[in-house]
Amino acid sequence: MSLFKAKDYWSTSLSASDEYDSCGITVAHLTTLDPEQPQIITGSFEGVLRLHLPSEEASPRDLLLEEDLGSPILSVKVGNFVPTNTSDPPTVGLAVLHPKRLVVYKVDNSTPTLSLNKCYEHQLGVHGKHFTAANMCSGGFGSDPSREQICVQSLDSRIQIFDLDVLSFTRRLPNALLPGPIVYHEKLDSFITFNSLLDVECYSFSVLASAQDTLDSDDEEDKLKNLKSPNHPSNTSVSASKKVQASWATNLGESIVEIKIGSLEGVSKDIVCLGTKCIFALNDLGSIKWSKFLGYDTIGFTLFDNPKNPGSNNIIVSGADGNLNVYRSQRLIWKVKLSDPNSFSIATFVNDFDCCKGMITTLSDDCRLSVSYLGTESEKEGQVVKEGKEINYDDVDEEHRKLLGIIRASQSDTRIEPREKIIMRTQVPKRLDEPDQVHTFDGGFEHLADSAVRMPCIDGSEGVLRITAKLFLTYTGTGGLKDVTVTLNLPDSVMTKDTCIKIDKLKGGSATPMIIDIVFFANASVLPTIDTVGVTAMFFTASGEPRTGTTSIKLPLFFFCRLQPATKEPTFKFKLDTNKQPIMLAGLFDDMMDVLTDDERSAVDASGTANYVLTFRYWIADPNGVPYNATVLLSKTSGRYRVQSHHMPSLWFISSSLCSRLESYFLASEGPDSGLELTYNEPHLPLQDFYNCIDSHFISRQNLVHLLSLQNDCAHQFRTIQKRLLLRFKDRNAVPLNQLDVLLSETYHRLLEISSQVESAQWTITSTSNSLSCTTHLILLFIKLRYNLLPSSFTVLSSHLSPHISSTWEESTDLNMMTLLRTVLAKKNQDQTGNLNNNLVMQKDTNKLKKHISIVVDRIHKGASLSAD
Repeated sequence: MSLFKAKDYWSTSLSASDEYDSCGITVAHLTTLDPEQPQIITGSFEGVLRLHLPSEEASPRDLLLEEDLGSPILSVKVGNFVPTNTSDPPTVGLAVLHPKRLVVYKVDNSTPTLSLNKCYEHQLGVHGKHFTAANMCSGGFGSDPSREQICVQSLDSRIQIFDLDVLSFTRRLPNALLPGPIVYHEKLDSFITFNSLLDVECYSFSVLASAQDTLDSDDEEDKLKNLKSPNHPSNTSVSASKKVQASWATNLGESIVEIKIGSLEGVSKDIVCLGTKCIFALNDLGSIKWSKFLGYDTIGFTLFDNPKNPGSNNIIVSGADGNLNVYRSQRLIWKVKLSDPNSFSIATFVNDFDCCKGMITTLSDDCRLSVSYLGTESEKEGQVVKEGKEINYDDVDEEHRKLLGIIRASQSDTRIEPREKIIMRTQVPKRLDEPDQVHTFDGGFEHLADSAVRMPCIDGSEGVLRITAKLFLTYTGTGGLKDVTVTLNLPDSVMTKDTCIKIDKLKGGSATPMIIDIVFFANASVLPTIDTVGVTAMFFTASGEPRTGTTSIKLPLFFFCRLQPATKEPTFKFKLDTNKQPIMLAGLFDDMMDVLTDDERSAVDASGTANYVLTFRYWIADPNGVPYNATVLLSKTSGRYRVQSHHMPSLWFISSSLCSRLESYFLASEGPDSGLELTYNEPHLPLQDFYNCIDSHFISRQNLVHLLSLQNDCAHQFRTIQKRLLLRFKDRNAVPLNQLDVLLSETYHRLLEISSQVESAQWTITSTSNSLSCTTHLILLFIKLRYNLLPSSFTVLSSHLSPHISSTWEESTDLNMMTLLRTVLAKKNQDQTGNLNNNLVMQKDTNKLKKHISIVVDRIHKGASLSAD
């Protein structure tokens, strides 16, 4: 039994057949029966309006009014909505929102029984059409507190403003597919709402009042007829009014349940937004002051006065677990359970009843209306010790030792591997699969051989380039596993038929490991960047706990390229110096030599040159059909290696393989203390060539954006012509087509042409992204070797200057470079507190990005450290 529980002061059960929303209840002074006692007004979706006046001893007389209004009640508000015949300000009335109308009532308490008197009624929309209400808010719009107006929002996010019994205007809010919560901010004279883009937006009342009216017609034909009318605003010389624009918008990244205006610190007004899992506080300009992750599903919240700090508000959040959570700013100060542990509050208010301050009014999901206060509840019966058998102290000691072991294990920093796990190991052959080996393209795999999609995996002489790796899976637990999922994370240069493998049953214990043959195909459309395939196995234990096992498959170098006779095309080259004796290239790349035929070996090792010169030919070719290649040359007198190619991105993969093979060779021959040092001693880093790759990728992105814009315009024109033709065909009187059919045909062919150009531009982006990825890898390698970066510093640099190219690589990399320059690479006297603009907006050029990269490299050259320590 929980010690903290809400104690009921007054409660009643409403009709079990009724349904309520958080907007269908309010607590306010509606009648003059008791000036110090507020009334509780509820309205259900069944159309029943009830008025309760809580008393210390609950009785049926607490229900002052119950009336069926004949239409679902979406929201109720109490305010100065009733106009007077004199110059006096409006009096208190009850606004009831129905789906198609808004009605304002005045409660008549001159008779022994209360009654509702209708003051006025508004049919929503145009003559009650094309407008279905969702919610409403009220306030002194236009900074006039003496006149309380009502704003009604529809299901398609249009709003209507009513000044007492007069309709002021109708507007449509942009960027809103569904209605969100809406409130009026008195200080800003603005409406705060939430749209479908997960943005909290602020719309000024003055901007809405001066904006263009929304067009409401019966159907599309009426709109077209209105457009043709000479009296329509678009056909006159008068300029159009202002469009509806938000004063500001802030993306919160989460759906918002409710919005309220209050002062959490007693200094200024805050906009408090409750999300499904978090709560946010925004200032008047829309900036997030703070946010807090709540850790439970929220239902609603309310603000109430803080008794210890007058002028500020505390927060009560209602959770789906039935708890009321009281917060003072971001700190949880109290947590209570409702009197009914199986329900939760859909609406919460804090008011004073019978001179008792801070009473909490809640309406639960089971239609229980209650007024309660924060209290405690103790056990009604004392703890009774039941007689049992004698205590076995040996068993107690054994259990105590087990518990101590569990406690120590939970507090230890050493990770304990679970006993039930999947062990995976891989086996990769030393040769490619034979061309006549059976590997068909059945089952929808034909696209790998389709040059139309620009992903060829077939070489003219060798046939399909493929290799079959074996994956061994062993389950260490008892019994077996069901529904094991093996996922493959492939680089761009590797393809396979199935990246997700389902295993129905995997035997455990000492059973023979399950063997899975995975066939990999070489993608001859891109340069290789990495040679590792990630493998993840996911399963659930018998208790339902999710577990994963990971491993990797390292594909051999001959899967990505092949040796050919040496060529000399040193357009791009660099030297790699070592402090060790030179290692013959034929021995260093012995696996590449072993896969050659006798004729190929003779051509490669002509006059014994294979020990000093090797040329590697990739499967991909340039636009002229010449395969990309890279050549490695070894100095005969010192441990100096030179890598050269006519294409700079082609240098990366062979350079990476050369470095890793040198490290593995000396690690195996001399041990961990071999002292191998790899250095890059060129006078300058090839940053200009790197910048050329960046520019090529950026230009291809700009071209795609331009083509997509043309495609959108052409598609819009095509749909417009179709609509006009349909209207002509539907017309009873024959009307000349005026060459609309010809225009439709021409637009259709233009659309196909642009779509083909878009497809070509997308492939160009894939190609330039691959080149940029290889070049970025290469530049990172040069920086690491030239400035002898520590592993921690290299990790920081590669995470900011990422070789993984995304659709916004230039913008994110520029932001990352500025982050480095303002943090670990900042000068001592430089201000590090400046705010960065996190909006990834495509720039006009890459000059800033290239400048920031140059500054980062320059500061690393001057000795700045990238590691935090």
